[in-house]
Amino acid sequence: MTIRHLKIFIEVYKEMSVTKAAEKLHLAQPSVSLAIRELEEAYRVRLFDRINRRLYVTENGKLFFDYAVHIVSSFDQMESVMTSARGIGSIHIGSSITIASYLIPDAVRRFGQVCPECQVSVTVENSHRIIQKVLKNELDFGVVEDKSGYEQLEERPFMEDKLYFVCGSGHPLAGRETVTLEEICRYPFFMREPGSAAREITDHLMKSRQMKYHILWESVSNQVLLHGVEKLPGITVVSGRVLEKEQEADRIRILPFHPEAFCRQFMIVYHRQKFISRTMAELMQVIEESGSRPGGHADASARPLRQ
Repeated sequence: MTIRHLKIFIEVYKEMSVTKAAEKLHLAQPSVSLAIRELEEAYRVRLFDRINRRLYVTENGKLFFDYAVHIVSSFDQMESVMTSARGIGSIHIGSSITIASYLIPDAVRRFGQVCPECQVSVTVENSHRIIQKVLKNELDFGVVEDKSGYEQLEERPFMEDKLYFVCGSGHPLAGRETVTLEEICRYPFFMREPGSAAREITDHLMKSRQMKYHILWESVSNQVLLHGVEKLPGITVVSGRVLEKEQEADRIRILPFHPEAFCRQFMIVYHRQKFISRTMAELMQVIEESGSRPGGHADASARPLRQ
């Protein structure tokens, strides 16, 4: 079988249509059908079921896709590296919103100083979306908040972070020496969107304590949430890294509710079948070092906000 066969299969898998795949690949439809049939005959398996003129991928087809997408990716990467001026190529990574806001720009800048020939492009979305893109090989690797939960991915923890309950300085709970979760849940929450690590960890905490909380605002921006609780009697959950950088000490307060319950790890994640080039490994190392540099410790206790 050839790389051409694999590329055709991948496009048919994505489109679940021979016609659409043929259009995207600029091939005749019979050529696409023949390539799929040759694959099925070569491996003596059915990759797609054809029912009422529609395609449905089989379990063998799903397994084949996992291998095909990484074989093609490695081939394309080899082509890019070997045909570039100095064999460096490019890297496409993904980052969660919080990490991209405070760590990735400096890491990419530092990497550019040691490897200026390599272009690094970054996709910024919540952790769940980044993980899905890594699984589909749409990214070389991802930098996310907490574990992925997928056996297909390698995970490299490189930095500890803490999440905190936060309110405005005028909030009724501001200034309290101790606060219970029950008291916190009496107020509306300003939260990150579903799929973000902060949202999932908070949901898990509430569920484990059998508590319900009301989300009044929802945003992909930590800054929007902080400005919201600054003006309104709500509560949000944000990273210690955000609090450290925003320096909102005069306007917001950390609520003294056992922040240890919110410990998490920032992770570098990549597919187990992914070929990690030398430049990718170097970029991962720079990101890991950025997390341990002065000011890179994601713990607001290093510079505590007034409680």
